[in-house]
Amino acid sequence: MKLIYDPRHVFYSPKHEFDGFDLIENKDKPGRIEVIKEIMQLKYGDVIVGSKDFPRSYLYFVHSLDYVNWLKEKQYYLDDNQEYFPNVFGHDMAIDAKTPINKNTFEMAWISAKCALTGASLLLEGEELVYSCSRPLGHHAGISSCGGGSYFNNAALATRYLQKNGDIYIAILDLDFYAGNGTQEIFYEDNTVLTISIHGNPSEHYPFISGYEWEIGENEGRGYNINFPLKDNINGRTYLRVLEKALLEIEDFDPDFLIIPFGSNTHEKDTTTTFNLKNEDYKEMGGMLSYLNIPKLFIQEGGFSSHVTESVISKLFDGLLI
Repeated sequence: MKLIYDPRHVFYSPKHEFDGFDLIENKDKPGRIEVIKEIMQLKYGDVIVGSKDFPRSYLYFVHSLDYVNWLKEKQYYLDDNQEYFPNVFGHDMAIDAKTPINKNTFEMAWISAKCALTGASLLLEGEELVYSCSRPLGHHAGISSCGGGSYFNNAALATRYLQKNGDIYIAILDLDFYAGNGTQEIFYEDNTVLTISIHGNPSEHYPFISGYEWEIGENEGRGYNINFPLKDNINGRTYLRVLEKALLEIEDFDPDFLIIPFGSNTHEKDTTTTFNLKNEDYKEMGGMLSYLNIPKLFIQEGGFSSHVTESVISKLFDGLLI
């Protein structure tokens, strides 16, 4: 087991986001990644690997030329302490006001992506279990858009990196509270990638526009996108029954690799979300995932409480490494 960590993530420090019309403090702080590093070192010793370098052209595996150039050029016009938010939605490549762009956003998002790419490269080298401490998030980033605190889609980039090395099939199981709308968009017509997301109902929760059960893929990808939108206040028993259904779909697909965008924000003590999973539920989750005899890459997504994240990751790996 390996943990991918890049200390430069601490320089990603967005100051604000909008909650409706209110400008509030941005929730994404470096401490949530640092606590994962610390707990994994304490429990498992020398498991940390630094991120490798990759050609920046790998971004075009997933994202459009216009989008990559747009994000890169935005930062050139910003002062050191300035943050950009879109003024008119639908006329920009940022789809919400939760995703500020500042002077170093492009580079920080690329570092996050390189952590995920490093994790994928370790799978190709024979590692069976890898956890990528990617920050900022990735699963809300689409082909030509950023949103939900995501700029480059880390899971999608790792998937395409693996696939460039052969005739490879990938399953992506999104276990963050919020639907992985960007990942769904990227692979919606692709039958070589099975995308599954278990999340809060998008009729009530971000991203609102995507993550519904009738979204099953199109053309060659029809049947290869599965959403499990769940009601508020569900407990661990209900969640794990849904996870069992997802794992059966993955077994049926029989992928070469499993990528898991993971968030600790399904925990009962996460004050920003509405699921009620307890610490022991994550140990059972890890145990269920461990029965899949597939090399696995976890990629960090949401969950902004360091205290909650520490408990969740500790219990998850207790189950994974039984």
